[in-house]
Amino acid sequence: MSSMGKGQIWINGQSIGRYWASYKATGSCNNKCRYSGTYHEKKCLVGCGEASQKWYHVPRSWLHPKGNLLVVFEEQGGDPSGISLMRRIIQKNM
Repeated sequence: MSSMGKGQIWINGQSIGRYWASYKATGSCNNKCRYSGTYHEKKCLVGCGEASQKWYHVPRSWLHPKGNLLVVFEEQGGDPSGISLMRRIIQKNM
């Protein structure tokens, strides 16, 4: 959803959530991030200028084998051609 502005998304009538372009800090992003230690304003400037959240989880149980309906309500403008869905396969160790 990083190509979109601000709004809400649903799949097959289930709310995935709200999205908005709440951007990470800007500046020099060459530092490696370590969250331990004392806070300072230049700490963890990784991915500067990117949306703070661009991935959303859709439970597999919400999906149909065919004919899924994705509804995007955009409030500020955005580029829906940048929206994509990915299938993630999780391997369980037994």
